[in-house]
Amino acid sequence: MIRLAAFLNENPRAIDLEEARSIAGSCGIGEEEAVALMLAAYCGLDLDRPKDKETYHRCFPHMLHKLSPTFVTEDPYVLALKTKTYRRGTVTLEEETYAPAEIFVADDFRQVNGMVLPQLGWFDTPVPYPALKEQGRIWMTVTPNEINTIRPCGEASAGKVLCYGLGMGYYVFRALRNDAVTSVTVVEQSRDVIDLFREALLPMFPRQDDLQIIQGDAFAYAREEAPRQAYDTVFTDLWHDVSDGLPMYRKMKQLEVQDPKYLYWIESTMRYYL
Repeated sequence: MIRLAAFLNENPRAIDLEEARSIAGSCGIGEEEAVALMLAAYCGLDLDRPKDKETYHRCFPHMLHKLSPTFVTEDPYVLALKTKTYRRGTVTLEEETYAPAEIFVADDFRQVNGMVLPQLGWFDTPVPYPALKEQGRIWMTVTPNEINTIRPCGEASAGKVLCYGLGMGYYVFRALRNDAVTSVTVVEQSRDVIDLFREALLPMFPRQDDLQIIQGDAFAYAREEAPRQAYDTVFTDLWHDVSDGLPMYRKMKQLEVQDPKYLYWIESTMRYYL
């Protein structure tokens, strides 16, 4: 798993799809299996060794999947998005593209065969996706990982909703499409993020009158204001990934009060880490 993490961080485009197809044709296997075998080789597995062969069959078929490009391209948020590039202060909205056979995280961790496995995906064609960057670093995207891990939270929300962290507003978009949600209040610290959202993204959103955005610190709001507002659902997405998210997740969990339903981005994965 250490080698897999290094692959994802350092060289996720290393697999050549045409080479994978050549391997599939010469070995009489499917394209998906050929990509999995190439990824296993990059991770240092030698299938001539029984232990490595067992590891491959226990893990790779359950954690790596070829996905349909329409999963992103036909997402309602992506379909509604008209602005492809925009800049506000240190924050930019840009279009990035997955290369064919580029490997990426596609969902929360899952427990399979007694092991906790990452869920990875790839496409067989270039797939564009929107990305929010802060000082050049990707902060949020609308990709399979975000779709798989945020959409269920939007669907599970109801009543008066509080959201910590705005980003590109994917959760907000999903929540406002949910008839069970009556209003959404967002607490976001970055003025640049708020301004970019209002100028470039908000016009495509449904039910704009039911959305309120407050500039402020999420933890201060959770301590001082949220308990007085009788929210029904609270969703938190303040982190880039697990590495910076665990401390904030634990801190926010300590600020929970009794009544609302609390939802957290990639909570399943963070609980496995804990």
